Amino acid sequence: MRPKLELIPDLSLQKSFQFLKLETEGFPHQWHYHPEVELTYIIQGRGIRYVGDNISSFKEGDLVLLGENLPHSWVSQGEQVSKIQKALVFQFPIILINFFPELRNLSEFICQAKNGFHFPSPDNELVKKMLEFEFLTSNRQLYVLFEILEKLAISEKIRLSNSEIQTQNTISKELGRMEQVKKFLHEHYHEPLELDIMAMMMHMTPTYFCSWFKRTMGHTFITYLNKLRIEHAARWLIGTEKDVSEIAYEVGFQTVTHFNRVFKKEKKTNPQSFRAIFKNRN
Repeated sequence: MRPKLELIPDLSLQKSFQFLKLETEGFPHQWHYHPEVELTYIIQGRGIRYVGDNISSFKEGDLVLLGENLPHSWVSQGEQVSKIQKALVFQFPIILINFFPELRNLSEFICQAKNGFHFPSPDNELVKKMLEFEFLTSNRQLYVLFEILEKLAISEKIRLSNSEIQTQNTISKELGRMEQVKKFLHEHYHEPLELDIMAMMMHMTPTYFCSWFKRTMGHTFITYLNKLRIEHAARWLIGTEKDVSEIAYEVGFQTVTHFNRVFKKEKKTNPQSFRAIFKNRN
């Protein structure tokens, strides 16, 4: 399966941007991209977020800005606070910003977001603007959208993907088969996964599979799999009282020692400290 090109139907001469309030029983794994810029705020829901070559956990309050043609997917995973997952999504073509010379600073900011930005600490005023957006008139919404982007431009931000920006044709050609791999790994990350089996599934030799995976995802197969396992482990550490050793085996590691080593490499701290830090913050 290919990463799906999502068409934004409401963007026309009648509407310069699209605003969606999503309410669903779960965010499905839909690896897709579109030429529109996208801002997504998670009101309710937890899981794994994929942006380009980045794999991260998300939860309530997650705020991400995506540039043009950047493949992405939010996938509900694990225990949830509520059965209903909610998100706010703003989508608009970059020409909306480039059209106004007065918004040159925002144009530069949107270009910098080509690899995606995560905003770890959006302030209350910004969140309030997004939550109240649906109740505004159309012309007021456009004005507030610019206000939101201006606020984000000066907010603390973390770059997400390290992948080089690609054209739609390149994405479709190079990442087409990756949807099959990503979906398989998301569903079977906790199982023993051998390189030879993955290569056979993709009808490739192991050598070609390794080079193709690294070129496409920006990580080796093992590094990508470990990142995915660690993100799931982090969610277990935060959301449950399970022992570290139990979590290590449940996410697919064969030994606790290996799990601890990989976890510290990814999170810059050990699992016990990670859990303690989160509890102290809350």
